[in-house]
Amino acid sequence: MNKETPGNGAKACGPGRLGWWVRLAGSGRSGKAARRIRLADVVHAAGAAGVAGLIGLTWAGSAALALPAAASATPATAAADRSHAPLAHWPLDDGAGHLAAETVSGRRDPVNYVFNRARFKPDSAPLWRPAGQCIRGGCLLFDGYSTDIAAPGLTAAQLARGFTLSAWVAPHAFEWGDGGHYSAFLSQFDTRAQQGLSFGVYRFGTWGLKLGFGSAVVDARVNDRKLPRDAWSHVAATYDPATRRVALFLNGERVLQVAAPADAALDLPALPLTVGRYSQPEQIGRVFKLNTFLGLMDEVRIDAGPADAGAVSRSMAADLQARHGVVPKLAPADLQIAAATFEGDPDRPRYHLLPDAGWMNEPHAPFYFGGQYHLFFQKNPFGPFWHQIHWGHWVSPDLVQWRELPIALAPEDDGLATDGVWSGSATYAADGTPVLFFTAGNDAVKPNQRTAMAMPADITDPDLVRWTKYPAPVTEQTAGQGRFGEFRDPFVFRDGERWFQLVGSALPGRSGTALVYESSDLRHWTPRGPLFSIDAKQFPGFDATWELPVLLPVGQGVDGRERHVFLNDVRGQAYYWTGVFDRASARFIPDQEAPRVFDAGQGHFSGPSGFVDPKTGRSIVFSIAQGKRSLQDEHDAGWAHNGGLPIALSLGADGGLRVAPIAELASLRRAQLLDLRDVSAAQAAAALAGLHGTALEVELQLAPSPAAGKRGLAVRVAPAGAEVTELYVDTARHRLEIDRSRSATPRTATGAKDPGMIGNNAGGAPVQGGDFVLGGEPLRLRLFLDGSMVEAYVNERLSLTSRIYPARPDADGLGLLAQDGDRIVSLKVWALGLNQKRN
Repeated sequence: MNKETPGNGAKACGPGRLGWWVRLAGSGRSGKAARRIRLADVVHAAGAAGVAGLIGLTWAGSAALALPAAASATPATAAADRSHAPLAHWPLDDGAGHLAAETVSGRRDPVNYVFNRARFKPDSAPLWRPAGQCIRGGCLLFDGYSTDIAAPGLTAAQLARGFTLSAWVAPHAFEWGDGGHYSAFLSQFDTRAQQGLSFGVYRFGTWGLKLGFGSAVVDARVNDRKLPRDAWSHVAATYDPATRRVALFLNGERVLQVAAPADAALDLPALPLTVGRYSQPEQIGRVFKLNTFLGLMDEVRIDAGPADAGAVSRSMAADLQARHGVVPKLAPADLQIAAATFEGDPDRPRYHLLPDAGWMNEPHAPFYFGGQYHLFFQKNPFGPFWHQIHWGHWVSPDLVQWRELPIALAPEDDGLATDGVWSGSATYAADGTPVLFFTAGNDAVKPNQRTAMAMPADITDPDLVRWTKYPAPVTEQTAGQGRFGEFRDPFVFRDGERWFQLVGSALPGRSGTALVYESSDLRHWTPRGPLFSIDAKQFPGFDATWELPVLLPVGQGVDGRERHVFLNDVRGQAYYWTGVFDRASARFIPDQEAPRVFDAGQGHFSGPSGFVDPKTGRSIVFSIAQGKRSLQDEHDAGWAHNGGLPIALSLGADGGLRVAPIAELASLRRAQLLDLRDVSAAQAAAALAGLHGTALEVELQLAPSPAAGKRGLAVRVAPAGAEVTELYVDTARHRLEIDRSRSATPRTATGAKDPGMIGNNAGGAPVQGGDFVLGGEPLRLRLFLDGSMVEAYVNERLSLTSRIYPARPDADGLGLLAQDGDRIVSLKVWALGLNQKRN
């Protein structure tokens, strides 16, 4: 969904065999166009100096790293390498608080972090890591959007003899490179004045040093020795004004040397020095700062004077002396943000699907293999905002208790999915191996959306952590196949000895559609035309691309023919049709042309995906539950969106679609708080009034009297009704609705730190819902509360997903909505929770 990639990311550096560029530009504010010159004549062989007589330095779980023999010098020798002019050193051993010790000056520099002054939870310290995960003492996890260290700026006088910048870094992911800027390890750079220095990592793990001389910018970048994700590397950069040489070192080896302009002097702008972020980052909505490092950092140093490979290696050896030269191997948890970080946030769901932190969108590509369910999702590892999309990955034994694994698919410099790995699905190859299909985003081609495939790198791994992309797209849009440029979200399913692929697109002059392709080997696909379409003139808005197409069997219709349900997402709302899928013609014949709303929450439930569970034969659907918060609120919360509960689909006796939470969710029930049978509405209301909670399941079966009106539940009720949310079936108006007009009072009125959203407080109209005719049935309402989440299922015929953000901590009560003469057939309430905390 929403596949537009940022347009402001003009790439400052291009790839190349030699691995670097030098950019020369007009001086100051002249605004003249920059020109880039490839300086092949000044490239020196990587590591040519001082590489004789190698000794071993070991990475835990890997082969030895070769270092110059001088690395065997003592820690005293290593200290002597820097003793002439150490300018700054942040050991990052602090372990607590929001200050980082800078040991040369004795300062304690502020560590900026979103939860230093938290809005929605108690304050908590930056993400310090203990010694076991770090190089020397402790280290710091930078969260990719809010964490940096602010220090006084360096001066030109301090760097008059040149400098050496160095750090141990373990990037977790790589940014898109907005503005052509580094995700900086160290930065003091004025973009407009073209002055200063910026040392950091760029797209795909390339890395380098940018120096601004006012009249020229030298951007020395290593492209062929990329930094790995989730593993420690030592990086160093030097500049020697006497020889005009810039050098870069990876793990003690010089990997690049280039020349600086002979007639220019390095100057430094009057800006702070930042650790972990570019000095003047690009922004999203004036809220999120980009060009920010994501990952672990340790032993950050700035020394006056240029170091050589021997000095860099001795510094590394000194850092690792207590570890006997062994670089620690990182576990996934070392780079994840622990669930405990969000303790005390009343809005964050507890048992719904959530990544460790940051932004997620639709879950997709579910499959079952080797005793586990797998589910992937759209993930921005850099924070709670849409950008640089990766595939996150969960596994579960039961579709309820989920465990997050490392990133499964990421943008890479492979010519396939360089600009985003967008939504897709999963199927099985002929031998039963699971296969992923995804939308490969590549802005260098037209259209920038193609479908691609990945397979497990190690089929014996029970978690299937690593995936290998097939090197070429498997399906490309050509003229005449749908609306050109709209081609995404492949849904692949097997039918005997062949596979079908549905791709979201649109038909000019008619409506959105799913384009059908057929294959006998998953690599070569034959177009079969559109699955079906409708007359968009009769249904305004449906001329838009039909995103996230899903086709699942749901049983036999009243006429005895097999029925499928086709789901999609149109402008952020999920719709469905039931009908017959004709395999011979690859066409879907809907039972009626009119689209039907899948969930009455008006956009809170979106991004459907699904599969047929091979264990049970059920057709199960997953969704994204939209947060509907402002950018600022999502920034301050540290997370955005979560998955909806898994839903089982079937057909009722009347041929209508039935939706119900999967039976496995009963395992969430920790304690039964109420169990009433055959009581009056007054008795039930009195019993509910004594119950409290924000992670609950309520089952209500009510036999209505002839009186028309609202019947349902009041949730998140504060004393005296100061805050309340009502969810009900209105038999007078034949509607299923949620009334959020009193869900929250102004947060300032409750003593909160900052104002929050008020009233309906989650976007959209205060009252939302859809048509629902109860008819002569009893009302059967099943409702789930989980922090800000509200999910309701009525008579298995319609669901309603919504969000509320109560301000009062005592808004945790329950109430009953009923009419005179109503009888409560049964009323049950459970407290819900996971067996164990995530991560």
